[in-house]
Amino acid sequence: MNTFRKPIATFFGTSFVITAVMALLFFNFDRRAFTAETYQQAFAREDFYNKIPSLLAQSITSGEDVTQQPLGMQGLNQETWDSFFRTLLPPDVLKVIGDDLLNSTFAYLNLESDLIQVTLSPVKANMVGETGTQAALVLIKSLPACTLDQAAMIMFGMFSGDQIQLCNPPEDILPMLMPIIQGQMQVTASLIPDQLTLITAPPQNDPRQRLQTIRFFLRLSPLLPLLFLFGLTIFAVRSLKDWLIWWGIPLGITGFIASVIGFLGAPLLGAVLERLLAARLPNYLPVFLVDFTGDFSAAMVRALLNPVLWQGVILAVIGGGMFVAGYFIHIKK
Repeated sequence: MNTFRKPIATFFGTSFVITAVMALLFFNFDRRAFTAETYQQAFAREDFYNKIPSLLAQSITSGEDVTQQPLGMQGLNQETWDSFFRTLLPPDVLKVIGDDLLNSTFAYLNLESDLIQVTLSPVKANMVGETGTQAALVLIKSLPACTLDQAAMIMFGMFSGDQIQLCNPPEDILPMLMPIIQGQMQVTASLIPDQLTLITAPPQNDPRQRLQTIRFFLRLSPLLPLLFLFGLTIFAVRSLKDWLIWWGIPLGITGFIASVIGFLGAPLLGAVLERLLAARLPNYLPVFLVDFTGDFSAAMVRALLNPVLWQGVILAVIGGGMFVAGYFIHIKK
């Protein structure tokens, strides 16, 4: 039996290292990937909410069918639309909307809700207030100056209620247009719902049930390396020195591998995730979104791997300390 004890213990030790590294990845993925806080922190680090106005602006100016825009706005450049969206939707408003969407999404995934909804109340509030008026003025003042005929039509439209051709009116006419601008923003806001439902749970064959099953096994993943560690203990440990050496080596190796994955894995796995996302993005999306996919993917992976890095460092220190202690016990003997 003693002849086979060391090879069997080595097998258990190797199996522990492999399964322990995988368990660290699986367990932390389950713990971090299904909470809104992980993505909120990644959004904050990448300044994501401050980039959304530029994304929206490029989406409008790079769209194939610009004829859908109101007459007079079809020639507006990206900088003008960027200013419009930044005025109408400052980062604090976008953060409220984004955080609400993330909370709703993960409440849905965690079976706490049957709907994914996004609140649009902050947008409506800005549209009917001074912010909405100032945002509209950003667009109007970027238009070509009104001709005499257009100015006359604007004055006529104010009394007749007819549609006004958009142009940049003289400063003395602009104050008289403010009620019309505010009225149009209020009408537009009234057409927007307070909440928009994005996903509703299916009555049958809910895929979230399968997701919960997968997550259950992810939570149990640490049990397998513990079983291998138990087998290692049975076949290898006969003294304090044996325990320190045979536990210290696999723990140290596990910690080293996990810390390397946590440190170097973000750019590598982020690049893989970027390719997966890019392959599934529709062709009509703006270049800005495709470019941002890389930063977003790296941020997501970094947020998920950060705990693995520190847990790996802790295991490496513990394992190395146990091995050194076992080595000095051996020297003294």
